[in-house]
Amino acid sequence: MKFLALVLSVLLVIAPVAVFASDGGVTVDVDSRDIVWMGRWEKENGLMHGSFECGLVLRFTGTGISLRGEASGKTLIAVDGGDVEYFTLSENAVLFSGLENGEHTLEIYSAAQQCFPVVGGFTLDPGARTLPSPNGKTVEFVGDSITEGYVDPKDAPPYDANSYRYSYAFLTGRKLMQDYGVRFNTVAYGGICLVERGDNSSGNDPLGMPERYFLNREYKTQITAEEERKATHKWDTETYTPDVVVINLGTNDVIYSNQKVSAAALTFLQNLRGAYENTVILVMTPFNRTKSNPLKKAVDAMNDEKILLIDTKEWNIKAGSDGLHPAPAAHILAAEFMYETLKPYIETKEEPITTEAPQTERPTEEPTGAPAETPDTAQNGGENGGSASALPYIIIGIITVAAAVFAVAIIVKKRK
Repeated sequence: MKFLALVLSVLLVIAPVAVFASDGGVTVDVDSRDIVWMGRWEKENGLMHGSFECGLVLRFTGTGISLRGEASGKTLIAVDGGDVEYFTLSENAVLFSGLENGEHTLEIYSAAQQCFPVVGGFTLDPGARTLPSPNGKTVEFVGDSITEGYVDPKDAPPYDANSYRYSYAFLTGRKLMQDYGVRFNTVAYGGICLVERGDNSSGNDPLGMPERYFLNREYKTQITAEEERKATHKWDTETYTPDVVVINLGTNDVIYSNQKVSAAALTFLQNLRGAYENTVILVMTPFNRTKSNPLKKAVDAMNDEKILLIDTKEWNIKAGSDGLHPAPAAHILAAEFMYETLKPYIETKEEPITTEAPQTERPTEEPTGAPAETPDTAQNGGENGGSASALPYIIIGIITVAAAVFAVAIIVKKRK
C-alpha cells in the first residue's frame, strides 16, 4: 500500500489538472505556454515586469478575461484585432466581458515609455481554456521618441501626445502580426542618442543606445550614467532573440560630429551581431536625413550581407508641428513603407505552437524614486501555472490516475 500511495502522489503532481479561481473561473499564471511575451519582460516573485514598449498576446475561449492578482501600468489593450484603447492595469481588473462565446485574442502593450507594466496572470470563464498563438518571425524596432510614438501635442488629442499607438513601429508590427503571426516589440526612448551623453542635464538618458540596449530596462530615474549602470543589470539577449532588428537612430545626434556618430553606430552594429548571429539588421536613415552619411559608413564598414541600410528619403515622411516629430498621419504613411520593406524577411507563415514565458529573474534590489519625466514622457495619457484548459485536463488526469490504480492493484494481487 505504501507503493500505491507513492505512485498516486507522483501522478497527482504531474497530472495536468486545471486551476480554478474562487469564483469558479479558470486561472492562467504567467508561466502559461500560451502567453506570448513580446520584448523586455522579466519574472520576479511570480509577476512579469515589462520595460520599454513591450507587449503580450493570449488566445483564449469563453466570453471574457480579467487580470488575476497584482497588476499595474498604463497600457494599450485590444481584443480580436480591434482598435486599441487605454487601460490602466490594476489588481483583478476586468479587461473584456460580454464577448461572443468562442475563441478570442487579447493584446496588451505598454502605452508609452516608462510605463513599466506588471502582470500577475489572468482569469477566464469557468470551463474556458487558453490556445496557442501563431509562431511567426520576431521583429524588434529600436529608436528614439519618433519610434516610441511621441507626436507634437498640436497634432494629437490633449494629454495624448506620447503614445505608442501612433508609432510607425507599432502600426507595422501589429499589421504583420495579424497577417503573418509576427511577434514584435520596440526598444526606444525619447531623446536617446547613439553617442553617450554622459549626464542627465537635459533630462534625457545619459547612456547611448549602444549600451542601453543591452541593459534590462529603459531609463527610469534622473541620475548620472555611472549611477544608472549600477541601478540596472545586463539583459540576457538569449531570452528573446529577434529575427529582424530595425534601427532608427541618429536624429538626436546632431550635436555630435560625424566621426563620433559613425563610431558609435559601428559599435552598436558589432555588438548586435555578436549577440544575434543570424539576425537581419536594417538601419534606417532618419526621416529628416540627420546623420545619414555616418550611418551608411558604419553599415558599409560591417561588410555584412545581413546588415542593410534602408534609405527613407523616398518615403517623404514630413515632420509635424514641432518641426521634428512626424504627425500621426505621417506615422501611418511610414508604417505602409515599413510593412512592404519587412515583408520579404517574414513572409513565411508558421503553424501555431506554444511559447514558454521568459525565465530571467529580476534582481530583488530595485532603485527607489518615482520615474523621471523626460520631455517625451510628460504627456503620457490614458483613462482609465501553465495553460489552464479545464475539462480536458481534468478528464486526462482522472483517466491517468485510474489507470495507475488499476495497474498497481494488479501488481499487488500478483504478489499475493
